[in-house]
Amino acid sequence: MTTQEQSIMPRIYKYEKVAVALRDFIRSSLSPFDALPSERELMAQYSVSRMTVRQAIAILADEGLVYNVHGSGTYVGSSDLVYKTPKLTSFSEDMANRGYKATSGILGLSYEHADESIARSLGIPSGSECTHIRRLRLADNKPMAIEDVYLPRAVLDIEQFQLRESLYQQLSAGGHGIVRADQEIRAITLDAESARLLEVSPSAAALLVTRVGSSRKGNLIEFARTIYRADRYTFQLAVTREPEK
Repeated sequence: MTTQEQSIMPRIYKYEKVAVALRDFIRSSLSPFDALPSERELMAQYSVSRMTVRQAIAILADEGLVYNVHGSGTYVGSSDLVYKTPKLTSFSEDMANRGYKATSGILGLSYEHADESIARSLGIPSGSECTHIRRLRLADNKPMAIEDVYLPRAVLDIEQFQLRESLYQQLSAGGHGIVRADQEIRAITLDAESARLLEVSPSAAALLVTRVGSSRKGNLIEFARTIYRADRYTFQLAVTREPEK
């Protein structure tokens, strides 16, 4: 290979090489939920820095191949679980990244007057008219979540809503693209109706995610409550510690 040919070859970084090696190791030697070797062990095995190991693991986490448990370590993912990273992505995008086909069933579509909680979250007067979309979200025809979305009617009219298209794409096309979302995640016990829709046992555990989405200009666009099956969905969050003064 000539010097010129070498100069135009794409550069492969150390963390990418480690990611390839780890991917092969996981697929050949580990099972879902098995722990990966510690960062220190991986540093010694591949003769790289801690940062390189973390960058390689981050690649595999984005692929859904592994997941991190803060204070415990990194574990092999399961094909039955969807790992949601802090990145703002739609349900359809999350499912596509895991190789699933996302579909939705409409449970309700109506205009509703915003109660105080929804109005406060959307920065609109209480009683303002909103478009309420209630959907059962499915992956490969298996129920994953129940979603209630509230949008100011000026943002999306019922007649504009297309069931078979991504809601986020529709909002973006209408000039209301969501680029930021503040979320709260908490554990709940399902009521009988929700359990029936999600095809799990009554009183099963679930994750309730409350989300407020805003546009690039800071306009409040969406208030949503989504109930996820706890046995099919998990959230991965990275936390940092402020340096001591």
